[in-house]
Amino acid sequence: MDTHPSTRYHSPLVRRFNRVTRWFNRVGLRRVDLSADGLLARARKETGLDRFGDESFLPALRVLLDALEQEAKLNPFGRFIAQGRILRSLKNRLWANACFEAHPEIRQRKIAAPIVIIGPHRSGTTRMQRMLAADTRLAHLKTWEGFNPAPRPGWPEEGDTARRDEIRHMLQGAPQVYPGAFTAHPMDADWPEEEMLLLNHAFCSFSFFGAYTLPGYYRWFLEADKTAAYRDMADLMRLISWSRGDPEDRRWILKNPQHMLDLDLLLRTFPDAKLAFTHRDPLKTVGSVMSLMWRYTVQHTDAPCRAPVRDVWLDFCEQMARRSIRAREAIPPSQQLDVQYEDMNRDWRGTMGRVYDFAGLDFTAEAENALGGWLAESRREGRHEGHSYALEDFGATRDEVDARMGFYRERYAIPYEGGKG
Repeated sequence: MDTHPSTRYHSPLVRRFNRVTRWFNRVGLRRVDLSADGLLARARKETGLDRFGDESFLPALRVLLDALEQEAKLNPFGRFIAQGRILRSLKNRLWANACFEAHPEIRQRKIAAPIVIIGPHRSGTTRMQRMLAADTRLAHLKTWEGFNPAPRPGWPEEGDTARRDEIRHMLQGAPQVYPGAFTAHPMDADWPEEEMLLLNHAFCSFSFFGAYTLPGYYRWFLEADKTAAYRDMADLMRLISWSRGDPEDRRWILKNPQHMLDLDLLLRTFPDAKLAFTHRDPLKTVGSVMSLMWRYTVQHTDAPCRAPVRDVWLDFCEQMARRSIRAREAIPPSQQLDVQYEDMNRDWRGTMGRVYDFAGLDFTAEAENALGGWLAESRREGRHEGHSYALEDFGATRDEVDARMGFYRERYAIPYEGGKG
């Protein structure tokens, strides 16, 4: 396992940012502020709004900020990114609350029988969601909407274009800042993305310990009551569909591995949801997610971070699988479907036909052509090729992963990819 400082892996842009910022710090420029009071005040000043509405997000925010200061060993770039993403979320909360106050009917909108794709990270959830999103009968979260979900009161009609362009510009430069991350999980402002982005605005999401070394936040996250975060997520979905002008009966496609941890809460939020569970060889999913999360974390710190990434993500993969298995025992069979990664590779039409039948949707010729078109374009552009990873890079072994995840493999009869050897 590599124990070299993370500076060895910094992208040229991150190196330059850190060098310049440290010079300014030496001549008296104050460090990036990550205090709760400072961030809340700045969000209010920049939006001109005072009221966040329900402030149940504050405890999670304070836990996160404390962990960022005490545990993450942030370099200047890491502090800058942390501040920016937290400030964006606080501003969107202010804008969203202004919309809810002006239009209380938004929170009364129905979210009918969403199709929720759930499975370990790197198990094909993104592929299934983006294929389904090609069916125009279904609603999905666009990446720019996830980062900027709230319309901005008082902005001109082209305000939605400005919200989108902010994220489009951000994503254009991201592959150069985080080498390899966007090979593993390509993103575009207009592509479908998971509602993790909405949970981020409640500061109760796996993405934080996926981008920073935060063992304390991670331990808190495992046991935290996420009721308020899920309520906020659903309200933001209502706000997004309202701002689009979507009919209330247009069904959503959701996907987020985090739901494995809180299936009971997911179903309290969406009682009639249809849950499609994806399964893939843990030797592949665990190694791949460690690699992906390290590619973000390594740019935000100067300290070695492979071991912390390994410890958190091997444990998180196990915790999600164990809790999901327990929770599924109480869910009616009519609300659950299991999909093997290998089945999607071998026969995507037959597998997606099962998904449509399970969801109560007609798998029309138009839908099949749309899904097939997305898959062909993805393959043609090589969107999911080139991500190399190895468990050994993180000091993990196949035997260790098998020992910790064998119960999950056995429960769902998950084959080894390419044979055990």
